[in-house]
Amino acid sequence: MAAAGACVSVPVKKSPPPVTIGEVIQKGQYSMVMDARWYGLPPAQDGWVYFRIERDVYRVDYVTMTVLERATAETGRNWP
Repeated sequence: MAAAGACVSVPVKKSPPPVTIGEVIQKGQYSMVMDARWYGLPPAQDGWVYFRIERDVYRVDYVTMTVLERATAETGRNWP
């Protein structure tokens, strides 16, 4: 039995990410983020762009459509 005032940790089941780093996505499957600055993101450069995939933002190589990295943590408060 837990003592009074003791904290109980409840495990939270994390769902898998919608895409994995290195995965190739199909053109038209997800929405490209057009105004990165509005969302607090650095400008896209060197051939990659931002895509909204579910509730996250990912950097994706525009030519190969390869997912490079998750960038959601870089967004500002304007991101939904």
